[in-house]
Amino acid sequence: MKGKTFTEIRVDEKLCEVCDKPLRTEEKVLKTVQINDYNSYSNLLTRQRAHDRVEVDLEEKKIYVYHHDYPGEVHQSCIEKL
Repeated sequence: MKGKTFTEIRVDEKLCEVCDKPLRTEEKVLKTVQINDYNSYSNLLTRQRAHDRVEVDLEEKKIYVYHHDYPGEVHQSCIEKL
């Protein structure tokens, strides 16, 4: 990973209040991160612990950081099951 540059993308998943499955997602490019040495890699790992989920796409050179949000909405199919 040394010497690689990644684009960090925040993905907000809007989740259903009943089933916890995504209603929709919103993506936003946050910043570009460069891994120069072990310390920069270690700092990246430490910062990523604050997120709900993190995925790294080595081919596309992107880091996806996921945040779960409950906007108070429910799938129509979940309402019918209640």
